[in-house]
Amino acid sequence: MTKAELIDAMREYPDDALVVIEVHDTMLAEDLYDFYFEPIDMGVDSRTGKHQGHELRLSVMNHHETIN
Repeated sequence: MTKAELIDAMREYPDDALVVIEVHDTMLAEDLYDFYFEPIDMGVDSRTGKHQGHELRLSVMNHHETIN
């Protein structure tokens, strides 16, 4: 993913959205890895009725896996 693609993917989300790096239980060696972007809607708090925001995940792609 390029910088421009990442910025474009995140453009619609608010500036205060939480960005996290997700690493699955896998063995990653010291190397450079591609990643994919996955926005997660945190939903509405049932007590307050307020939207909880978004979690913007950057997930590492294992060299031996592909995303469809």
